[in-house]
Order: sequence, then C-alpha cells, then structure tokens
Amino acid sequence: MREKTVSKKENLFVASRFVLPEHRETYIRIKAEERRYIPPELDEEQQAALSEEVWRAFQSGSGVAVTYYDGQSPKRRVGCVVHVDQASRRIKLKAGEEAVWIPFDRLLHVQMGATS
Repeated sequence: MREKTVSKKENLFVASRFVLPEHRETYIRIKAEERRYIPPELDEEQQAALSEEVWRAFQSGSGVAVTYYDGQSPKRRVGCVVHVDQASRRIKLKAGEEAVWIPFDRLLHVQMGATS
C-alpha cells in the first residue's frame, strides 16, 4: 500500500524524519502556551470603577452583565448580584436558579442594566 503524503503545513513532525520526540513535545507545549489567554492587568482606578459598579448593582438589585476570567478564557454571565463578600473579595451572581461565586480579582468588565 502507498502511504498518505503529509504536507509540512499539515504536520511539521510527520514530514520531518530528524525530529526527536522531546523536540516535538516542546514545540507542541510552546504552541499551546501561545494560544493561552492572558487576562489584562487592571490598575487601581479600573478596579475601583468595577467595585463601584458592582456595589451599585448590588444596592439597586438591577441586572448586571459580568465578564470575568475563569482560569482559561474570559466568560460572560448575566444576572443579579445577591451578595458581596468583602472579606473574601468575591461576589455572588445569581441567574435564575444558578448562583456563582466570582472572585473580585478575576473581574474584567461590569455592565449594569443587562437582562438575562
């Protein structure tokens, strides 16, 4: 049988016979790190603005859209802030029956007036 030919663009390591397994693993790890999302660092002024928006949403009971970093990528949730835990620096966001605790240091953006 004839082997299927693979272009270098499709698979760099199948087309090359001189690549050690260690080099292949390192290359794959580097490419995965390049695709990894890195959240922006917020300065004190931006954090204060987010804190103020969260507090206003908590006081008014209005809907809020929260964008936060979950450890892998940015996530967006819409709901109501039902609890602000100042000691642990986190908020409890409730959307329907589901409630989620979000650490304040993971918040990226808060928008008031959002509806589910």
